Amino acid sequence: MKAKQVFDKLIENWQIKAVCFVIALFLYVVYQTQSVDKKVFSVPLTVESKNGYVSIEPHPRTVAVSARGKAEDLAQVRESDLKAYLDLSYVSSDGSYDFPVLLNLSDSASVLNPLELKVTPEIVRLKVEEEITAFVDIVPLVSGKPADGYLLKAATVKPDQIAITGPRTMIQNCKSLQTLSVSMSNARTAFTSKVKVEKKGMFITHDDIEVAVTVELEEAQGSKQFTKLPVTIRHLSPELEVRAMTREVTVTLEGSVPALERFTPAATFVTADASAVSAPGTVYLELSYSVPRNLSLADGYTKSIPVTFAAKEVPVAETDEEEKITVVETAGGELDEKVE
Repeated sequence: MKAKQVFDKLIENWQIKAVCFVIALFLYVVYQTQSVDKKVFSVPLTVESKNGYVSIEPHPRTVAVSARGKAEDLAQVRESDLKAYLDLSYVSSDGSYDFPVLLNLSDSASVLNPLELKVTPEIVRLKVEEEITAFVDIVPLVSGKPADGYLLKAATVKPDQIAITGPRTMIQNCKSLQTLSVSMSNARTAFTSKVKVEKKGMFITHDDIEVAVTVELEEAQGSKQFTKLPVTIRHLSPELEVRAMTREVTVTLEGSVPALERFTPAATFVTADASAVSAPGTVYLELSYSVPRNLSLADGYTKSIPVTFAAKEVPVAETDEEEKITVVETAGGELDEKVE
């Protein structure tokens, strides 16, 4: 009887009770809808691998993570609380695979009421390859122009090799890495500069070290013409004099450009030895050039010149005494002049 009485009570005015239940359910749904908020985060996407395989093509740098939950809970969530990543650990051979985008929450975010999280895109397709390490040569990169008259002789680097890591195909195709540029603008002497090694794309990595690049210079070789150089006659006999000769010559010197620019011929740069000439006449005298050791005479220089010699005229000596004339009277009483 009691059970029947309870049942009768439940169905008593059931229409009114049904309407009240629907109204209560509607109010609950409205409340829940109004209390739930939505927030979208832009989260960096990383790639993780623990089995020696790496991606060989670019992947999205970020993914969109949509979070739904209570407004007070979402207000406590930051982008740094979310971690999006692709896990390559199950790959066992080279190829292209679809990887799900995985999410991790920080400890502070995970203790909140359950959040509804959705990531876009959900799947990322990547081509993967075995990761290897190899040593490659480091090539010094030198730019600029040294000072006038100087040339680059050699550029060396220490250490001259570096270990690089990355996908097998890329590592096998990478034969060397360059240093960052070293300027030798207006340099005149050798110098050493420390620089970094270039980054070879986003898939090949190496230690971030500095290497020493040594730049060696050398003087450029060239030629320069010197004109109107006077010829000096040496060891001329005091009884002879020069009547006619070539007074000036032109020569071309060869050597390093800086040495040529610094050199100025002396007044006695070109000489002719007349010690063997003892009589008047025309003879050919060989020319001597006082060329520094770091320079040389170019072909075509004047080797000898004709010189005409004549005897020196000896001037007649003049007397300083004057003739004295005296007038004397002879025994016959005549006048006569006497010269003293």
